[in-house]
Amino acid sequence: MTYVVDCSIIMRLLASLPDDEMLRQRLSRTVHAPALIDAEISSVVRGLAITTKPNVRISAERALEVLHDYAGLRIVRHTMQPLQARAFEMRDNFTAYDAMYVALAERLNLPLLTDDAKLASAPGHHADICRYPASPSSHLQHPHDPA
Repeated sequence: MTYVVDCSIIMRLLASLPDDEMLRQRLSRTVHAPALIDAEISSVVRGLAITTKPNVRISAERALEVLHDYAGLRIVRHTMQPLQARAFEMRDNFTAYDAMYVALAERLNLPLLTDDAKLASAPGHHADICRYPASPSSHLQHPHDPA
């Protein structure tokens, strides 16, 4: 199965956490995202490189490594203009950015894989949104499934 992915799940993948083997397997295939993902990844990596929080900060070298690893992922980037009207319809439940991912998942009829609990539980859409990790056992699970 393939997925629509958001920035949060890609950043989790790029963090290479030891317990994320299932995630690495799921995302070794081609996945889909709105073209917005490139700017969001750049913004997060920049933030990690300039933060004053020592437990979060990454070096410039690590930031470039993350961006290099990101460039190697098989992500089909979809233009956002066709998603704008649907994203606007979801304005009461999502930011414009999050709505682009949800609208793409609806359009492609693919599940949206995220690490964002708020996104996974939001109403007002027809997408299948899966949160990873959904429980301490770190397995893919739909938000309506028992933890």
